[in-house]
Amino acid sequence: MSINTRSQLYIITLALSAIGVAAVSLWQWPIGQAASGLWQLGVLILVVAITGRFPIKLSRQAEASLLIVPLFMAALLIHPALAVGVAAAGALISERLLKAPFRAMAFNMGVNSLAAGLAGIVFMSLSPQGAFSLTQGHMLAAGAAGLTLYSANLLLVGGMLTLRKGMEYWAQWKDTFAFEAIQEGGLLSVGLMGALLVTQAWWGPVIVIIPALLAYYAFHHTVSEAAEKTEMAEELSESLSELKELQAQLIESAKMASVGSLATGIAHEINNPVFAISGRADLLVRGSDKHLASEKAVEYVQTIQEMGVRIATIVRQLMEYAQPAEGKKEVALSEMMEASLSLLGKRAKSVRLIREYESLAIVEGVPAQLQQVFVNLITNATDAVADWGSVTVGCKVEDGRAIGYVKDTGVGIPDEVMARLFEPFVTKKEVNERVGMGLGLYTSHKIMVSHGGEMRVETERGKGTTVWVSMPAVDTLDYELDDVVVGESV
Repeated sequence: MSINTRSQLYIITLALSAIGVAAVSLWQWPIGQAASGLWQLGVLILVVAITGRFPIKLSRQAEASLLIVPLFMAALLIHPALAVGVAAAGALISERLLKAPFRAMAFNMGVNSLAAGLAGIVFMSLSPQGAFSLTQGHMLAAGAAGLTLYSANLLLVGGMLTLRKGMEYWAQWKDTFAFEAIQEGGLLSVGLMGALLVTQAWWGPVIVIIPALLAYYAFHHTVSEAAEKTEMAEELSESLSELKELQAQLIESAKMASVGSLATGIAHEINNPVFAISGRADLLVRGSDKHLASEKAVEYVQTIQEMGVRIATIVRQLMEYAQPAEGKKEVALSEMMEASLSLLGKRAKSVRLIREYESLAIVEGVPAQLQQVFVNLITNATDAVADWGSVTVGCKVEDGRAIGYVKDTGVGIPDEVMARLFEPFVTKKEVNERVGMGLGLYTSHKIMVSHGGEMRVETERGKGTTVWVSMPAVDTLDYELDDVVVGESV
């Protein structure tokens, strides 16, 4: 059975139950024993319609209403069967004014009339004979009727929401609807005062209605403004969550793009030692009688050992680069650059490479992420200079900050690209040209900001580009003179 079908059956059950309550009350207490004037019925219907027409919006999910006040008054002042009719008629008018769909109209008519009828039966069953007044017997009966009205309304509405949303509705109830229920419970006292005033004079409810209306409009304005701000805050929070998720996806896409760029270089770097290992091993196996007993055997085995170490180093660097949940630790900025050059392999060797490591700057960061920054920057630089220029990588320390830079002698960056350089999907490359997705600088900038660092770009058309990154230096170890790495390689 579908949810809509079950909802329709639930509404029909409410309507039939309300009619049944009215019939039972007529059978138990003939209408003549509790006749009411038409003016009283008309006023109650009007107040039910008005309070139902102007609900107070508390949040996107919940809204409170003064509707319980006239429903409680009806349960205390008129016959239960008439209370059923007043509640149904008032709900019909208010829902029509709100232009509610038929199902919502029928549901609210059923809930209001059934709750008012049940409360009326409880009151008539427990109250002493005589007109309603401020006596202990009437007050106890009114308290029981109010509790019945409140509970019936809560359970009947909750039943429909459980039917449509499941039991998890009750787990969310305290966060979304509890305040509404508490407020409606407190409004029962207003209904009690209104009923007592009606018994004193026909104009008595004016004493309650006028301040109630003034309070309603003030409260409605305040709560509506707060609800609007709350809704905007919820939407902003949702947008922020979506933005963070999108940012994480973009960074992962950039990582995959970098891995695609690395594939060729890594394959070349690994293929060379594998070829050397295979060649030396083949010589040893084919000429075992001659080669294993010769001095060359030691040389061949040493070569195999060196190439194995080379492969292990490349694999270790690649695994460090791809590590997703690595924590921060102290690393040398120049070592991150060298690891990135090693990962790039053939691509880094396709241009004239110049190293300018002036000091051993120690920083605190996630090695894999810092490698990703320099892989992106060096990849961009090698793409910019093609096969005829040079790329310079270097690092130094200035004013307690570690400065790293990648400089190329390429064509420079167009002005229209410079203006949006750190935005995602901004690139001067052709689509699919060396995985030109426009995520490299965006991701690198985000990584540097997350490390408390900065990134800036200097470019001149036709002369080249320099990308500077800086972050706090944890320590600085000066190179010994013989160890200063300043030079170039091809």
